[in-house]
Amino acid sequence: MTTGRDNSFGAFRLLFASLVIVSHSIEMLDGNDAREPLHWLFGGLSLGALAVDGFFLISGYLIAASFMSDRLGYFWKRVLRIYPAFLVCTIVCIAVVGPLAGAQLELLSPGDWVRVVYRALLLKSPDVPGVFAGQHFGGGLNGSMWSISYEFRCYIGVAVLGFLGLYGRPRLFLLLTLCVFAAMLAFSLPPLEGLRVSDRFEGMFGEPRMTLRLAAAFMTGTCFKLLAGRYDGRLAAVCGVAAVALQFVPLLAEPALIALGGYVLFWAVFRWDWQFLRTLNAKDDISYGVYLYAWPVAGLLIWYWRDIPLAALMLLTLLGSLALGAVSWFLLEKPALRLKSLRLRPPSTAAPLQAP
Repeated sequence: MTTGRDNSFGAFRLLFASLVIVSHSIEMLDGNDAREPLHWLFGGLSLGALAVDGFFLISGYLIAASFMSDRLGYFWKRVLRIYPAFLVCTIVCIAVVGPLAGAQLELLSPGDWVRVVYRALLLKSPDVPGVFAGQHFGGGLNGSMWSISYEFRCYIGVAVLGFLGLYGRPRLFLLLTLCVFAAMLAFSLPPLEGLRVSDRFEGMFGEPRMTLRLAAAFMTGTCFKLLAGRYDGRLAAVCGVAAVALQFVPLLAEPALIALGGYVLFWAVFRWDWQFLRTLNAKDDISYGVYLYAWPVAGLLIWYWRDIPLAALMLLTLLGSLALGAVSWFLLEKPALRLKSLRLRPPSTAAPLQAP
């Protein structure tokens, strides 16, 4: 069930990207999350947070599998998957979206441009002053990009843990994952709650609690890969009910969403035998591009249509992001992935074969 196309990973990645659009549309239009469905219901959870956790759960499963199948080519594959689309989206945001949203690029100094390049190489969202001036949503040119640097840090962690041999010791890896959960809970309690670190530390390693939360989700996905078992529908239903109930317990809401919700997710990915899910976004995965371009599309819609209805904003953002995501996949991401077999190889020292 974990090989080929006999799963629904692509469909759920596209679903999660769409949920981010719904959540961000509300927050960008209103300036708050009062109308966000899950936030209104539970008080803390949002569709965006659920989607990001889902992305990291799936990545934890698939990226660990990628490392175990090809250690030597692992980083090259990860760079090809993340950087080309990210860098092109950064250029589009600065060169196209920025001027359309009121940014004055001619005022940027050489030092500002160096900072723009530096942030792009660190997989951080472009920072151009004056963009979307007067709008009450934060995030600048592309507020969705914040999670990409966290994702790539997890990729580095995969290699470190893999070379340490932890993937061959699943129970030890599970224990380490539980320690990350414990640390995440510790940062929800005084005196660690609200702990601030230096800007330099946060720039390199991320905000501590967010880093722990996303690492916990990523490592949980890896646990489902290493401790592969039979997914049971009744157990998935119990986990789903328990995950929903625990959303009303603030301290346990996120761990429950990741661990219990993770079981429901992987049950659906592998056991929900609906052909539509098995084929949607399976061969050509446009979800990354949809995620990258949703924020600037929504921002421009609000910028030029100030009283746009929420439903229209969601629909037009989704359609625009699907189109740009498809362009990104077919013209950039898919061709880039064809280069994954090209990597530096040590010169062969074997003696040439003699002709018979």
